[in-house]
Formats: sequence, C-alpha cells, structure tokens
Amino acid sequence: MTVEATIAPPPSLDWDPYDEQVLANPYPFFEALRETAPVVFIPKYGIYAVGRHDEVTTVLRDYERFTSESGVGIADARKPGANARPRSALLEVDPPQHTRVRSVVRKIMSPGIVRQWKDAFTQEAGRFLDRLLAERTTFDGVEDLAEAFIMTAFPLAVGVRLEKEATKAIGFMVFNQTGPQNALWHAGMAVGAPYLDWFEQSCQRESVVPGSLADQIFQAEDEGLLEAGVASNIIRSFVRGGTDTTIAGLGFLLNQFAAHADQWELLKSNPGKLKMAYDEAVRFESPFHVTYRATAKDCELSGYALEFDRKVAVFPGAANRDPRKWDQPDRFDLNRQVAGMHMSFGTADHNCVGQMIARLEAECLVGALLERIDRLELAGEPRYRLLNQVHTLDTLPLRVTLKA
Repeated sequence: MTVEATIAPPPSLDWDPYDEQVLANPYPFFEALRETAPVVFIPKYGIYAVGRHDEVTTVLRDYERFTSESGVGIADARKPGANARPRSALLEVDPPQHTRVRSVVRKIMSPGIVRQWKDAFTQEAGRFLDRLLAERTTFDGVEDLAEAFIMTAFPLAVGVRLEKEATKAIGFMVFNQTGPQNALWHAGMAVGAPYLDWFEQSCQRESVVPGSLADQIFQAEDEGLLEAGVASNIIRSFVRGGTDTTIAGLGFLLNQFAAHADQWELLKSNPGKLKMAYDEAVRFESPFHVTYRATAKDCELSGYALEFDRKVAVFPGAANRDPRKWDQPDRFDLNRQVAGMHMSFGTADHNCVGQMIARLEAECLVGALLERIDRLELAGEPRYRLLNQVHTLDTLPLRVTLKA
C-alpha cells in the first residue's frame, strides 16, 4: 500500500519514556501519550508510539504492517551492531516461523498439563508460607514473598535450575539492554556480564531436569519439530518471562490488597475471585513498560501516515488504563472482567505463552495466604525498581495479621 501524501504524519510528543521519573511513575506520560493522538512521534528517539487500547491491539496483531522481526527493544535487531543478543524464537519472529514454533510450545504447555501442576504449587506455597510466617509477620513482599516463591515454583514446573542472585542479575541486564544506551543500559551490562556464561549453560539440554517441560522442548528439537538451536532459545525466553514479569505482577497484586482493605475483604468473602485477581493486578499495573514493533512498509494508522522501517513503541500499561476501554481505569477492582482484554499478556498470536503458569502461581500463593492470614497491610512505602523495559516493585514492606 502507498500512503497518500495528503495524510498527515503523527504529532510529536516531547516526553522521554526512559526518563527515570517516568520509569518510576509512568502514568502522567501514559495520559499524555493517549490524549495527544492515537499515534505520536517521539523526536528524542525517532520512534512512533501508541498507548490507546485500539491502536496497541492493532500494532501487536497486524504483522503485515508492524513486524516483530525487528525485536522487542528500541534498537532494530536486524541491523548490524544494534543488538548483541540472539532474537527470541518466540517473541521476535513473524508468521509462518512464529506459528510453527508456537504450535509446538503450546502443545507441550497445554492447559491440561499446566493444571496438573496445581497440587505441587499449592503444597509448595503452603510449606513456603508456614516457614515464613513462623519467623515473622512483617517482611518484604517482593524479596521475601514474590521472588522467593517464584524462584522456587517456576523451576519446579519448567525444569530449570536457577540461582536467585544470578537470575536477578541477568534480568537486570536483559530488561535494560532493550532500551537506549542510557545509564541503566550501562549498569545492566556491568551487572549481568559476569553471569552470561552461567545463564547460557543453565538453558542447555544437560542442565534441565529430565522429563520436564524444558526437556520436552529439547525432545521436540530432536524430532525435527523445531530447528536446531531453537530449544535453548525458547528456554531463555521462558526464564526471563517466567520469573521477572511474574514476580512483578504478584508484587502488584499484593500491593493492591495491602493498600485496599476493601478488596482483600471482598476476596475473603468471595474466594472464587482469586482465579482472575492476577489479571486485574497486571491490568492495573503492567509488568511490561514498553515493547516494540517496526513498520514493515509505508502505512497508515488511525488516519496518520507512518514511514517504512521505523520503530513503533507499544505501551501496554497505557492501553490498560485507557478510559475509552475501561470504566474508572485508575481503580483496582476485583469485580472487573479483564481476562483476554488487557494488554499485559499481549494479544492474538503473540500473547504470552506462559500466562497460565503465572496465573496458577499467583492463585496458589495468594490462596495459601487466604488460609493463613486475616489482614494484609503496608508496613512502609513501596518503591519501584528502575528498568528500561519492565515496570516492577523493588521493595514492598508488608505486615500481616495471622488468623486466630
């Protein structure tokens, strides 16, 4: 399609989405992004950006106009020197290659298989909380609860062996490496570099648990269902998406329950709402600050002309609070129906393949909390961790009152 010259380019928005104040509190930026236009141009980086729910959905779904091949970061992964890491075989490819890989992974991670892990997750959550609550009733909801549980439960399910500090260091590197070469980018490279060999080795065949999900992915490669080398690539994506972003979402959920006693009381009286509580938490605060596509040709979006081969920044958190989509979007509400509609898990063919695991982990941990505590409240001011790509809490001081 040739875009007619009469179609105007998007208006400029003079905000820096990577400014540390924006990373700590992105919501004023998100509002400016949504209310300026359906699509804007950010001069500092020479990129387009979208934040309304309709446009975010379109950019994430329409690979003929907006390709994933350029990578999820601000640099174009197809161009020499732009990206030092291999592209993700799950996240940074378009159909038909993406369709083949995803179909293999979805078969291995079917809903029925994931549901079989519920008993193991529930038992582990109970053991974990009994140890923690026997020692103290005031603790950090990120390090002592979300991180500690996910770093135990996720390897149990997937079959990878993770070292907590090394995994956190790699996450700090990966989720800063996708941004511009700012102070966080350089800090991330310095922190993660000593653990690169460990991370690479931990995602190889000889390091995974025999018979596990990870092992089955290597078996699929043996059978020719995946190209040589793709299995370890997929495991790397699993580790990154299955730890940092799940921890972020769980932290958000605990934060909202602690800050809003009415929602905790609602959950206590209606435990059935627990299954979808995680979705409302990641709608309210998206673990992904930004992801990217690139224009695959000169094209049009919502009446604006976009140039070929230019990056398009997609802000799920802005779409998740778009008042055009949600009633009272700045309110955390367990009665809200959001599954399949919020953008934190992506959409269509590129939705998060591990979202069922994240929901199940959250359901089991918070369910175990419901059985053991009466009240959950903040014991201090939550603080956010600054990362170029991921929005997450760094500390969450919590106090609980045990059931009599």
